Amino acid sequence: MSNVDPASTSLFPIPSANASASQLSAKQGWVSQPSQRGTIDIIWSCVTTLAICCWVMIHLNVPAKTDSTWCLIFRKARWLTLALLAPEVVMLFACGQWASAKRSVKDMHHLGYKGWTMGHAFYADSGGFMLQAPDCVAFPITAKQVHYLVQQGHLLMPSITKEEIWDKSKADMFAKAVASFQAAWLVAQVVARGIQHLPVTLLELSTVALVTCTGAALFFWFSKPLNVDTPTTLEAEVNIAQVLVWAGDKAEAPFRDTPLDFIEPNLYTSSQMPFGKHWGVQQRPLPRIPNDRDSRLHSLSIIILLAIPTSCFSLLHLIGWNFDFPTRIEQMVWRWTCISMGVVLGIGCFVEAISIVVEGYTTSGLTTLNGYKLKWPTNLLFFIPGFLYISACLIVIVEIVISLRLLPLGCFEVVQWSQLLPHF
Repeated sequence: MSNVDPASTSLFPIPSANASASQLSAKQGWVSQPSQRGTIDIIWSCVTTLAICCWVMIHLNVPAKTDSTWCLIFRKARWLTLALLAPEVVMLFACGQWASAKRSVKDMHHLGYKGWTMGHAFYADSGGFMLQAPDCVAFPITAKQVHYLVQQGHLLMPSITKEEIWDKSKADMFAKAVASFQAAWLVAQVVARGIQHLPVTLLELSTVALVTCTGAALFFWFSKPLNVDTPTTLEAEVNIAQVLVWAGDKAEAPFRDTPLDFIEPNLYTSSQMPFGKHWGVQQRPLPRIPNDRDSRLHSLSIIILLAIPTSCFSLLHLIGWNFDFPTRIEQMVWRWTCISMGVVLGIGCFVEAISIVVEGYTTSGLTTLNGYKLKWPTNLLFFIPGFLYISACLIVIVEIVISLRLLPLGCFEVVQWSQLLPHF
């Protein structure tokens, strides 16, 4: 029998305890990673995508001078939470601001001010212009109010340029590029898994649905300056009292937000709701412009543009209809919850859209159908479906979290990208 060491004849010798230093330091070329992914990889990919997209997406208005750092942090946290729980609501506010900016640009161009851009309009509607009159404390004015004051000769046209506005903005194009890449990569992963018949987790599916809304909101806010801290002060040519006198009967009613409410009344959701006195900005005149601008969608094209990502958000959840759930009960709960979300959201949005068109695009989100949302007991027709919808969203979140405890084995397989490339 031969005394040859088996390790010496092996193609890949196993180092023994007596192996030399040269054997231990032997090198090898590229080694592929395992064709698996762990639960933490799935969670990390989705959480980072949501965090980056929501952080980059939220464009809040100019804060008040008296706002503390903690106040700003909590305000941002509230809007980030809303973006995760009800991203279509944030998208609606963003669309309302975008629609207002488009109207402002059109109105200013009719006055002959061709240099007024979407950036100017967004800057004004976010509280970038503070009106200082001799007989009143300074307060923010919207783009439409700027238009009125300039048209009536009460105010000189703001001389700030688009470049100066963007110099105030802290828009980080690198962060937006990273968010776009991260979102696109996640969507590509989910689509590729579907093509290769690999299971997709509920977390990934819901993240893609959220990305549709955050992406749409970022589109609407693309021209809005980000995180502007200091507004521009505009000196009024006349007293506010004189402006009100010249305005006539339409300016006789007491103001709700600022003395110029007669130009553009009932602008913000928080100040119109019955419980608005318990939240939102309490000081009057407003020291800053709230972020919850009531939407005024002035054309059918804007309504359709808003309806597309809203529909996608609900319909994408239905893709999980036949997913492999840990239990049959969880699958049925997911199905009925997704149907409930789609029905409530679909009927509500359809009725709102029809009423806006019938009323000639003259009403806002809270004043449609004769303002039923603001009156008792008809407002129950709005709050009860709203409560059911929020409850369904919370159930979906719980389903997503508990589904991670037991996933199909195929969820841990990685996409074989080489199979998606054209080959002969």
